[in-house]
Amino acid sequence: MTGGMFDGFEDYRTATEDDYRRTLTGGMVVFDANVLLNLYRFNSTTRADLIKVMQSLGDSLWIPHQVMREFWRNRESVIDQLGETPRESLAKLDKARQDAEEAVRAWSNRIYLPEGERDGLLTRLNGAFQAVRHTISEQAAANAHPHDTNADTIVATLSSILGGRTGAALPPEDHDAAVVEAERRIVAKEPPGYLDKDKADADERAGDFLVWKQVLLEAERRSCDVLLVTSDVKDDWWRRAKGQLRGPRWELMAEFRRSTGHRLFMITPSELIRRADALTDVHVNPESAENIERVENIDAEPVPHDVARELVLEIDRRMAQNKATTLTSSAEHRAISEWLDDPDIGGVLDDYFHPTAAREWIEKTVLRPRLSALYGVGPHAELVSLRFQSADEIIDTVCGTDWRVEPGTLGIRPYNCIATNGVDRRYVCWGFDNYLNELLTAATQQQTEGLGRPLIVFLHLGTLPDREYLTAELDKVGVDAAYLKRELRPNPDYVG
Repeated sequence: MTGGMFDGFEDYRTATEDDYRRTLTGGMVVFDANVLLNLYRFNSTTRADLIKVMQSLGDSLWIPHQVMREFWRNRESVIDQLGETPRESLAKLDKARQDAEEAVRAWSNRIYLPEGERDGLLTRLNGAFQAVRHTISEQAAANAHPHDTNADTIVATLSSILGGRTGAALPPEDHDAAVVEAERRIVAKEPPGYLDKDKADADERAGDFLVWKQVLLEAERRSCDVLLVTSDVKDDWWRRAKGQLRGPRWELMAEFRRSTGHRLFMITPSELIRRADALTDVHVNPESAENIERVENIDAEPVPHDVARELVLEIDRRMAQNKATTLTSSAEHRAISEWLDDPDIGGVLDDYFHPTAAREWIEKTVLRPRLSALYGVGPHAELVSLRFQSADEIIDTVCGTDWRVEPGTLGIRPYNCIATNGVDRRYVCWGFDNYLNELLTAATQQQTEGLGRPLIVFLHLGTLPDREYLTAELDKVGVDAAYLKRELRPNPDYVG
């Protein structure tokens, strides 16, 4: 008599509510470092809900030594980052207030608005900005976390929950062997952890595999199923279809079964909280799952870096073959439709998105950055085979060969930089003549002490009418002008 349909194919069985419930109560539940660190990022209600669920697990809860190591290694930087976020927001808000004030003053001057009415508008404007500023500052103070571990309530709570439930470090020789194995898996693109290949330190590159190794050893010792609760949604842990997480990678489930004889389950913390009422005795706030999901999605990339890079290169090849640099709205719509029907582009994106979201991803992640890449700026600067003159080439041509772009000053909207010859410095911006108002506004705002006369470089496709008149008019307001024919050239930094 033959076996059941799943005999030899156990890992293809979809996890049920009973599977999760049984593992939560009688198996082993592992939280990764990102979940513990995100306790600092959650609001107080969401944090309390996740802690209640962790407390309800009792001895089923277990934390690998490597998870605690990563928690302590990253705790202070997370706290610093959270403190920096409101400061950045307040700085942007202050800049927006100044810009709004300037706009009101300019408008009131043009229509000869009485000073009293203008000042009234400014008072109302400042009142609105101050109210928002006060709310941000209040929230920042309420959500602040101390560096002092003795005063940190999250550390105190985790200490009480995790006491006796944290694993030991691997012996030195086993640790070294695991690092070597992690390096082998990175080269072979074998999960987990191979997507951490860009980390500089071998021990950091091995972090995911060290967690995995410690989980395997403890599960083998306990002889039980494992539920891994993780915020890491990279493809070296998960398999997915059309952007939806479907469970652990087949390779991980098979390795877990070979090592332990049991099943591996994985779940995100947002999904765990969403099912908490059904799976545990804990009642949670219905909004907590959404709050956790928001935090999870802040830095999440739906398409793995390597896959996205290849798609950008492939789309650039298609556009270069058609000698297309930018596309009109209608041409862009047609081109994306063709790409989505192509197995080399749309077929790849099918694993991460439904068609509408795939179109949006191409527009936002490929075509918009491409505009900057054509000028040698932005994350895709090395992914376009042809580009216009780079900032360095523009500065070299219009300012002289002894001038260069000052490091860290390259910007967009409009394209601009500080140019320097080692002694003198000046602001330079460039674009087409139909962006004159934007270029002039940017240049006049940079007429500050320590910088020479601002320079606007007009890029053109051939002749530029009224060049002498334009130069003379700009000279009246203390701005210099230069003119440069825009030319496509092979990109010397191209990596395709």
